[in-house]
Amino acid sequence: MVVQCCCVQNDLIYKGKNDRLLSLFGGKMFFCRLKTIIVFLIIGGFFSHEACAITLDEAIKRALEISFLIKEQKEIVKKTEYSYISTIDPYLPQVDIYSSYVRSLNGKRSVSYLSGTTTSSRSGSRDAYTFDGSISYLLYDGGERYARRKGAFFTTLREKERLQGVKNDVLYLVKTAYYTVLGNKSIVEKRKEAYDVAERVLALTKGRYEAGVAKKSDILQSEVRMTTAKIEYMDAQREYEKTLAEFKSLLLYDPEDTQDVEGPLTEPQYNGDYRQLTERAINVRPEVTAQKNEVERLNMAYRERMSAWFPRINAQLEQTRQDSRFFPEGRQETFRVSLSWPLFDGVGRYYNMLGASSDIASAKYRLEEIKRTVGVEIIKAFKDYELSIQNVTLYGELVREAESNFEQAFGEYRVGKGDILALLQSERDLAKAKENFVGAISRANTTLASLERVAYLSGE
Repeated sequence: MVVQCCCVQNDLIYKGKNDRLLSLFGGKMFFCRLKTIIVFLIIGGFFSHEACAITLDEAIKRALEISFLIKEQKEIVKKTEYSYISTIDPYLPQVDIYSSYVRSLNGKRSVSYLSGTTTSSRSGSRDAYTFDGSISYLLYDGGERYARRKGAFFTTLREKERLQGVKNDVLYLVKTAYYTVLGNKSIVEKRKEAYDVAERVLALTKGRYEAGVAKKSDILQSEVRMTTAKIEYMDAQREYEKTLAEFKSLLLYDPEDTQDVEGPLTEPQYNGDYRQLTERAINVRPEVTAQKNEVERLNMAYRERMSAWFPRINAQLEQTRQDSRFFPEGRQETFRVSLSWPLFDGVGRYYNMLGASSDIASAKYRLEEIKRTVGVEIIKAFKDYELSIQNVTLYGELVREAESNFEQAFGEYRVGKGDILALLQSERDLAKAKENFVGAISRANTTLASLERVAYLSGE
């Protein structure tokens, strides 16, 4: 009995050890699996964050693909290309066929000698069937077809340059919206920091009040500052949400989607001379080159008007069939060379040429005005960029000074040497300096985007 009990007890002890080992091993396996799941969740969250983030390059790529303005201008380019292709027609021969049936109501009559029979052998017929086929070719028209084709060619070039101008404008809109959103996002962060600092100041003030070294008015002033910081923080969030929605609308995203902008908001770096930018822009900017093509198109329109003063020469090969039967047998082939020259048809030709000449002069004046405007825009954009870079430097220095001032005021107030008004003022100055610094960087990037637009630096 004793031996049996000992055996049972040993079995229970052995079984208990196994259960503890299994539970321990199972716990280790559970924690290993838990760690694996956590790692996968972190990685998945990282990639989902990256998938929802919009970088500047991605925004530009998408805008160039889906912009309605670009698509509209592309359709206009297609239209001009089709028009240019159609101007090849005057250089090709023209083939015509003509058929008719005539019935006389006044009795029978002779149809035509083309029937192959004489009128004496026949008494005539009330019916006459005619079939004509001709091939004609324009030999000379005074340069009208050449002028039309070249005019259509320059129209196509003009619209293609306008397409580049639309793309340049879209790039500017995307960059401006992107840096505005990024700047507002940073302002939200800075105002959140200001709100946290205001909470620290309030907590410090309450501690000093409980210790009997601060007044009740100090707490009230700290609470007012904390509430003001909270309001400013909420206002910044709303402004950020509005600019983000506008940016998403530009990219045709749903405003309710989870996309957010991502990228560094750093001081831009660009060194250049506005004189060199102006000289380059008046040669490559789409508005300038488009107007140059417009001048060439109007020159071709003038040549087209001038072609009305020259003769036209045509060559034609024709076959004519006419008989009283449905399928005429008699036929006649002719070859014709014709010359037509309008010696007088009024004064329209002369004044049309004068009107075309005035169009050319007007387009040239417009071209010079565009060049002047380009130069002014580049100077203004360049000065704005220089001022924005200067502001970034000054606000950076102001942030460092405001941080030192706040740390000094905070330390003095904590040890009982400072005043709450001085501390709150230094905190407000620090928050405003940080916000202005972020805004200056954002404006510097937008002014650089404006300079790139007016100087057409994106076309490099």
